[in-house]
Order: sequence, then C-alpha cells, then structure tokens
Amino acid sequence: MPAPLRGGAPCMNVKEAEMPVVTVIGFTGRRGCGKDTAAAYLEERHGFRMLDFTRDVLAPELVRDRVPVTRENLIRLAMDGRKKANDGIWAEKLADIIGRGGPGSFVISGIRFRDEARVFRERFGPGFSLVAILCPDQQRYERVIRRGTKGEGSLSFAEFMAVEERPTEMAIGMAMEDADFLIDNGGTRGELQSALDRLVKVIKATPDK
Repeated sequence: MPAPLRGGAPCMNVKEAEMPVVTVIGFTGRRGCGKDTAAAYLEERHGFRMLDFTRDVLAPELVRDRVPVTRENLIRLAMDGRKKANDGIWAEKLADIIGRGGPGSFVISGIRFRDEARVFRERFGPGFSLVAILCPDQQRYERVIRRGTKGEGSLSFAEFMAVEERPTEMAIGMAMEDADFLIDNGGTRGELQSALDRLVKVIKATPDK
C-alpha cells in the first residue's frame, strides 16, 4: 500500500498517471475518520461535485417505490440489493449518475466494499482514485461522540469498537487495502486540508509534471 499523505509528507501514487476526462475520488475509511469532512472540503475548495449513496441513489429508489425514507428502510434496501445482485449494485447506479454528468470532478464519501471500488475502476479507469483515510481509534471515537448522530452520542469506547466487528464494517478494512492513496487524518484540520490540496494536485497532474 502507498505511504500515508500528511500535511508536509510526499505523495505516492501506485498507478500510472493519465489525464482523464472525468476525475472521481472515492473516500473509504472507518467511522469518524473524516470522510465527509474531506469530501466537503474538495467540494468547497476544489469544485468537486459531492455524491452520496444515500442521498443520490438509495433515497430516490425509496421515493420512486413510495416507501418512507427512514434509516431502517434505507438499510433494508441497501442489503436487499446486495443480496439479489452483488456488493457493487449501488455503485453501478452512482456511476451512471457520474456518466450522465459529463466531464468534471466528483467525490464520493463512504465506499465500503471492494466491489464498489471495482465498479468505479471499470467505468472510469485511471480517472478513479480510491483514497483511504486513516485515524487512530481513540480519536475516531471522540469525533463520533461529539457528532452524536445515529444514536452514537453515548457509546462507550468498548461499544464503539464492538461495532467495528460487524460484517459491513469489516468490509471497509478490505476496501482500504486496495487504496491508491492514504491520508493520515490524525492531526489538525489544517493538516488534513493541506494533504487534500496535494492529493488533488497529484491526481490532476499531467504525466510529465
């Protein structure tokens, strides 16, 4: 795997560089590592269009079927789709949205399965980069507690770590093994932003730069 990107550390790419028409960055990483923060920064600072599996794929499916958009229904739909097809089914639909968007830069927060990354690689070739965000467990836990969403505001550290053993969470670790880039998010927000700036520069660089 490539070495992590830190605020001032060199960036390492593990694949051949080409100048794609569509640039797609997919973030993967465990809960509280900073995926959404990173994606929002790319949208605000670098003009990427941020896409989300829930907002852009799953919720519209429920609305189309006249099913209430609740957390339970979203989870059921996601799991049913994967059981009937494969772990990449929702990535296929998100890739279709990107394909209809024409040339541009897109960022996806929350790639959980290897098959999802495989779909994007097959559709966008060198235009797709999988980026794993690393963060120490204790720091992730503190962020999740502060965030307090999804009923996680009162979790003990042991309960937080127990969730990591669920199949859907363990799949994230396998997806991270396939990353083209790693970003170390164990420091400050400024250091994360610096690493993201350099990531974009490397990904969008022409081969002779």
